[in-house]
Amino acid sequence: MSGETSRPADVLGKLARQAIEAGSERGILLRLAGGLGVLARSRDLGGLDLAERPFHDIDLVGRLRDVRHHDDLFGGLGYLPDRAVNAQFGTVRRVYHHPDGFHVDVFLNRLEFCHRIDLEGRLELHPTTLAPADLLLSKLQIVERNRKDLVDAALLLLNHDLAPGNPAAIELDRILAMTSDDWGFYTTTGDFLDALATSLGNLGFEVAAQRRIGDRVRQLATAIEAAPKSLRWRARERVGRRVRWYRVVEEVL
Repeated sequence: MSGETSRPADVLGKLARQAIEAGSERGILLRLAGGLGVLARSRDLGGLDLAERPFHDIDLVGRLRDVRHHDDLFGGLGYLPDRAVNAQFGTVRRVYHHPDGFHVDVFLNRLEFCHRIDLEGRLELHPTTLAPADLLLSKLQIVERNRKDLVDAALLLLNHDLAPGNPAAIELDRILAMTSDDWGFYTTTGDFLDALATSLGNLGFEVAAQRRIGDRVRQLATAIEAAPKSLRWRARERVGRRVRWYRVVEEVL
């Protein structure tokens, strides 16, 4: 949404937790995503000055089966529904406006931007946020990435080991399941990791943090390359970049 200004992360984070807790009391599951979700899972900022990482809104992910209760939930918290967006995209995404001028995005069952990330069965892994692997996937899938996307991915890699089958870490098997079956996701991820490695010295992290992030970028990239690829992946590889391999966001939202 245009016209929204940057807001303190602690203010938006408090309001996000309020919505998550109010939903939990009514049996409505909501989990924090986006930059605030990353920040909530980042105890170590690696010297990063948060004033350089703007926050404009709140991104939540919920279950489609709860959607009929969202208007009442957010209305009770003082938000107004965006009726145009909700009418057109209401089974994928809903938007609620706060009187202070920011908005909440609620994505349902999946994130679908440049690439699709299905989240059914994964929202229960953590009590307030998406799992670290899903937060990282939500960044790796971005084609037209910007500085804050790179910073968010770097924070996740700084604060989480890469480990298969461990939802408290970045589940390597979760990442590889996406990149080994979908050549498009693999390609966008590779481009993102290359950009992160190249720009790491300019993102505001201390030298020790840069080393740890860089090591994990290389570890992840190596694992992605080494993982066996599906027949579907190999068939799409033959077409390559001659045909667009990602969705243009305006076509989805």
